Amino acid sequence: MTVIRLYGIAAMPVLAVVMALCILSCGEPQASITASGFGTLSTGEEVTLWHLENAAGASMDVTDYGCRIVRISMPDRDGRMDDVVAGYGTLDSFEDGDRFIGPVIGRYANRISGAAFILDGKEYRLDANEILDGVPVQCHGGTDGFDRFVWDGKPVEESGRVGVRFSRLSPDGEQGFPGNLQTVVTYWLTDDNTVRIEYEAVTDMPTVVNLSNHTYFNLKGSRGGYVMEHILTVEADSCIRNNMQFCPDLVLPIDGTPFDFREPHRVDYRIDQPDEQLRIMRGMSACWKIRGWDGSLRRAADLYDPHTGRGVETWTTEPALLTVTGRSFSAEKYPDGKYGPIEKFGGMLLETIHFADSPNQSRFPSTVLRPGERYRSVTEYRFYSDTGRP
Repeated sequence: MTVIRLYGIAAMPVLAVVMALCILSCGEPQASITASGFGTLSTGEEVTLWHLENAAGASMDVTDYGCRIVRISMPDRDGRMDDVVAGYGTLDSFEDGDRFIGPVIGRYANRISGAAFILDGKEYRLDANEILDGVPVQCHGGTDGFDRFVWDGKPVEESGRVGVRFSRLSPDGEQGFPGNLQTVVTYWLTDDNTVRIEYEAVTDMPTVVNLSNHTYFNLKGSRGGYVMEHILTVEADSCIRNNMQFCPDLVLPIDGTPFDFREPHRVDYRIDQPDEQLRIMRGMSACWKIRGWDGSLRRAADLYDPHTGRGVETWTTEPALLTVTGRSFSAEKYPDGKYGPIEKFGGMLLETIHFADSPNQSRFPSTVLRPGERYRSVTEYRFYSDTGRP
């Protein structure tokens, strides 16, 4: 039985109602979707927070501002639920603080060197929101990337999962990209504690697309702490060495390097080893080439916290996995985290993407999207605990 309930009408002047969709079954645990006001941006736009809860009691909060993940609460080995997402909890912090905590990033995730690319013989100059070693670079879609907009959201429900489907039209020329790009991102929370993200896009002109999510994870929960103690496994035999624009220079085998996680290791197990990638990126920041990539959904990584017994497998259709380990976080620069200041090494990315600068480097899988084609990408974060470890 499906029941529609109305809540908080006065709290959401832009919406006629605030809906809650509850999936009820006589005497059985229920999955639910509720929406509530999350505040007002400096632009005057009203923002919504969606709370998803599955039949097992795990939950997830997402907002239409930047299509962001705000919280994911998962059980530890003793069944205790806690938030495994490091970051902010208020709209003001998301708008005024580090813009790349939790959002969808695009049109092009990561960087395009020179803030330009050539497609079908025509050069497109992009908004350059970084200068690295004297070279203009576009990072995560530019000054006004996808993270800066309020998306249209609606609840969705299927057997065994609940979610929110977000959409927006990125107009031709936005941040320099060609074509009107209609984008849809769906977040699902399943009853077996999987967070599934589905990306889709269509265009009316040839363009480039590379979408991802920029959530920082800490499996210790809301108390946070040193994420480098987590145990990481990555399904990759090679890794990118960046240039000074943080774009790919060389693709190198990982043998003997700090990035060899074919067997489980603490994230920091070779952090002090001399390595050019560690020097350029000033710490543990890596982009791995997923072994055997063919566009199908496959396991890319496993991250496990021995303190709580929580773990997460990352599965994706993307060819690369990127991580950054919160080296820029500090209590001084990030005092307004959800649970207090965000400390250095307090969270790490499990970012699934196409490679940075692919529009300028033909050695990588193409990111070109043409009219009549449909961009599709799927990433799953499959959470587990010691009691149900894969």
